[in-house]
Amino acid sequence: MPSGTFLDLEPISVREAEIVVVPIPYEATTSYGGGTRYGPEAILSASRQVELWDEEGDWDPSQVIRLATAAEITPDAGGPGPMLEKIKKRVKPWIAEGKFLISLGGEHTIAQALVESYLTRHPDLTVVALDAHADLRDTYEHSPFSHACVMRRVWELGRPLTLIGVRSYSAKEYDFIRVAPRLTLLKARSLVDPDYLQLTLEHLRRLKGPVYISLDVDALDPAVMPATGTPEPGGLNYYQTLTILKAIVERGPVVGLDLTELAPIPGHRVSEFTAARLIYKFLGYLYQGRRAAK
Repeated sequence: MPSGTFLDLEPISVREAEIVVVPIPYEATTSYGGGTRYGPEAILSASRQVELWDEEGDWDPSQVIRLATAAEITPDAGGPGPMLEKIKKRVKPWIAEGKFLISLGGEHTIAQALVESYLTRHPDLTVVALDAHADLRDTYEHSPFSHACVMRRVWELGRPLTLIGVRSYSAKEYDFIRVAPRLTLLKARSLVDPDYLQLTLEHLRRLKGPVYISLDVDALDPAVMPATGTPEPGGLNYYQTLTILKAIVERGPVVGLDLTELAPIPGHRVSEFTAARLIYKFLGYLYQGRRAAK
């Protein structure tokens, strides 16, 4: 059971909050390294070591952030289907109230339930996923709910989907990518080219409707984010990731975010701290307008 608040902020109720951090330590379909069920608690713990002064904007976003840390959504023994329903049952009332959820996994499968829940309030939703893997398999290891299938399930919801940082997919996924409508894939290798990165940012600024962001930490290079179950070389660096997140926020509105697939390495804290720092930087971008108005 997670203890303490995200960033060690003064506790407030979910009813009072604009932002709700939701730990979801669910892990059932991991296919290489395990341990993502320990990710939410590790991120929450690391967040309490993050310096609250933002060196990029020269301000303290925590002074205006109204954030509550919710109790975790515990795993359902019935398997992936019941677990996804359990997530939807918990988060839909918060989404209906206009809360911005930051959901901490656990495995990436949780994103399916979160996107479905956001569609009940935002039927014109666009999804942007940062990930090393396309996650577009129809089934994997006999399950349609595998973390390797999550973006296929999201795409099937009928909304535009942009994948950023991808560098690993199967032949069948490649065939699907070539013909699937509403799907844009932006490869990690291409983002090394500054001109391609600018084209990526222009694509993000042209997105339609409210945006939901799904951030699998293996989108980042293992040199930056080693603690993940399915590492892939050649990923995004820290500042590329921030640039992408900032561009999405600036075109607005962003309505929710999940961060998944962090599998802590005992005695090695860089990954969970980096994840917590990315979330705080994202919150700073989200609240930048509030700061300008003060």
